[in-house]
Amino acid sequence: MELDYFFFILMCLCVQGELLTSRSVSARTMPDREVYRQDGDFVIGALLALRGFHEETRICGKIPDYGAVRRAEAVAYAVDRINQNPAILPNTTIGYEIYDTCYDRSLALENSLKFTRNFRDIDNVIGVVGTSLSSTSELTTTFLSIFEITMVSHFATSDELSDTLRYPYFMRTIPPDSYQIMAIIDILNHFGWEYVAFIYSESLYGRRAYDIFTAEITTTGICVSYSRSLGLAAKEVTYRETIDDLLKIHRDSLFSAVVLFAELENIHGLMRMASQRNVTGQFIWIGSDSFGIPCLHSVLGTEEAALGAFTIIPKAGTSDSFDDHFRREVDNNLSENPWIAEYREEEGNRVSDCPAFESLVADAVEVIARGLDRLCVSSCNSSDLVRNRPLLQKYLTGVKFHSSANGPVFFPENGDPPGRYDIRQLYKDHQGNYSFRTVGNWTANGGLEITPQVAWFVENVSGRYSSKGIPKSICSDPCPTYQRRVFSEDQPCCWQCENCDGDKLVIDWTCQKSCINRTSGVYQWPSQDRKKCTDLEELPIAKTGMSITVILIGLLGMISTLTVSLFYVQKREEKLVKASSRELSYIILVGLFFNYLSAVIYRLNASITVCTLSRIIPHVAISLIYVSIATITVRLFRIFKAGKKSIRRPSFISPKSQVVTTMLLSLLPFIWGVVWLIAQPPRVEVIDPTTDRQYIVRVCSLSKGHRIGQLVWDIVVVTICCYFAFRARNLPANYNQSRFIAFSVFSTLVVYIAFAPALFTSTTDSSMLDIYSALGALIQSTVVLVLVFIVRLFAVYYVDIPDTSDSLQSSHGAPRVRSSGVHSMDNFSS
Repeated sequence: MELDYFFFILMCLCVQGELLTSRSVSARTMPDREVYRQDGDFVIGALLALRGFHEETRICGKIPDYGAVRRAEAVAYAVDRINQNPAILPNTTIGYEIYDTCYDRSLALENSLKFTRNFRDIDNVIGVVGTSLSSTSELTTTFLSIFEITMVSHFATSDELSDTLRYPYFMRTIPPDSYQIMAIIDILNHFGWEYVAFIYSESLYGRRAYDIFTAEITTTGICVSYSRSLGLAAKEVTYRETIDDLLKIHRDSLFSAVVLFAELENIHGLMRMASQRNVTGQFIWIGSDSFGIPCLHSVLGTEEAALGAFTIIPKAGTSDSFDDHFRREVDNNLSENPWIAEYREEEGNRVSDCPAFESLVADAVEVIARGLDRLCVSSCNSSDLVRNRPLLQKYLTGVKFHSSANGPVFFPENGDPPGRYDIRQLYKDHQGNYSFRTVGNWTANGGLEITPQVAWFVENVSGRYSSKGIPKSICSDPCPTYQRRVFSEDQPCCWQCENCDGDKLVIDWTCQKSCINRTSGVYQWPSQDRKKCTDLEELPIAKTGMSITVILIGLLGMISTLTVSLFYVQKREEKLVKASSRELSYIILVGLFFNYLSAVIYRLNASITVCTLSRIIPHVAISLIYVSIATITVRLFRIFKAGKKSIRRPSFISPKSQVVTTMLLSLLPFIWGVVWLIAQPPRVEVIDPTTDRQYIVRVCSLSKGHRIGQLVWDIVVVTICCYFAFRARNLPANYNQSRFIAFSVFSTLVVYIAFAPALFTSTTDSSMLDIYSALGALIQSTVVLVLVFIVRLFAVYYVDIPDTSDSLQSSHGAPRVRSSGVHSMDNFSS
């Protein structure tokens, strides 16, 4: 290890010699302005970035703001306060050496070598404050750790520097970038920005931040729509391509949030190109501390393009005593700080309102001094300091004190203080003046707090603002609670919304389990937010409006049928009644009664008894009605057809034979129903709830096979009726009964034609099929009751039918029929 150190020191000395020989850095720097020094028993070094640096000319530039000068003076002020404090290092004087790094790695290394040049006695160098950048701190702390010299930075925020194995002698008074990333993620979540871009510098500062960001957002729902790294020497074409890429995504989606974690050089280049491309009002920039710490200097000349930008800056207080000291030193020209004079020569007395963060520098100085004090209390032999530097480092990490500007100062095991930030936004007032104003804060323990004073400068184009008046930054609008997200293969941050089944829960925009479990008989329905299953009420079928209507009409039909039957029995000896096949008419009336009853059964609450009756009664009733009507029409047709050829009476036309035939044929649907009851016993099933019907309905289970078999029989019987009614249309004109029978059976056929397709093609539940069946039964029964019976009773009571002995003689010599057996209804028809 000592050999490795030797070669590393040799290399650094060679670099130092080359740097000092070439003097490639700072043609502007005068010898008397290279260092701000005060001697002491022990020395605290400081490497501060005071002036800017021009990459092309390789020289230091101007001091950008008064804050840089204040930070340099804060080192001298903190050392003076320590020397005046008898509780810290009594009888010991602390000195300081302050160098300007100009934000340049080479100059930072050169100035760090000055603490060890010519292997001079470095025992009195107890620590170094700085540097201001993560990239320069990485280089300088690596070099200083060879000599076991601790560096305490006030601005270096990269999380790489938290690695105590690689950087054992590095500490800082500013929180690392991981806290910034957490604060930025909280901002994105607070405003609902899920589709963001991430632009970062190709440096230790930017690369590590991007890695942390992509790792942290995996569980937040935030997606990176676009990312790009920018080299510190990036060309204009790189910035143009970056802005064009962002504009393309902006056009194709509701994207607007751009996270900018970059060095100041890249921020200047990107904002300059954004201004040239006129992107004002299209993006919301969320910048890291490098964006916010320089205040308006980071967006100078490009304020419109950056308007509304959020920045994260470390929370750093101020000290009234330091303000008084600085004002007194400057006004009276008392300070030996060389950069004060340089700033006043170039900028006059211009003072920026940008935070200087000098309190972080002062805290870093006090940390080093208090660490040495703890070491001296433990072992007062300060001459052995060079051999006790690892022990000094141990005491440094254990320092705890209360800063007058920043409150408690302490260090966890990795040497990083907890995160505390102010959230600031670039604002434009009514006079057109730009400024950063504080709109919130973030702490590691308390999280994010945003004030209502946030202003939005994004174009208010339709669809780009949420209902809360906040600009959107999403690829797709959120799905409703009843829909799931279907993600795009090439755009994992984008999705389409698809409906989930109404009975399924929707959690995290994915369809989950159904609330209906038919196996266990659980029928529930998702709650309004689709997060849990809730119980459903059961709705009895008989209590619905349609059911009540059907039942009332069915009962009225049953009463009407009984009434007609009563009158029919009362007038059974009337010639008109006797001529209408009185026995078969009774069977038809029984069928009508049961057909009305079947309509009522269809709308009763489902039970095993109801389901059994609904299998048998409706189709037996149809058979009783239409088999009887068919028998009547066939009998009439045979009688009049035979009368044209002979006077011999046709066989099987007696009432007894007609009744037997009718009853035998009517047994067929009864047998069919019994077979199906055995093959498929009746059972009650629950109709699955739907979005429009969120209640439980129990109905009778019935296979389509049974329905088809019964319906085919019904249609065959009705078709036979229609055929013979059509054939009997040419009966003698005074036998009008056949006309009313024909009309009734043709009407029934129309009912079947209208309702049959609904029974077999309807996608609705069996409850609606039962309604179709009930309505069909009511219509069929009413047509037959009116046309076959009520019309005949009306004629019996109100039509005067003369008793005549005229015969009905056909032109082909048909037999004579007594008028007492058949009465004309011409008077009624007319």
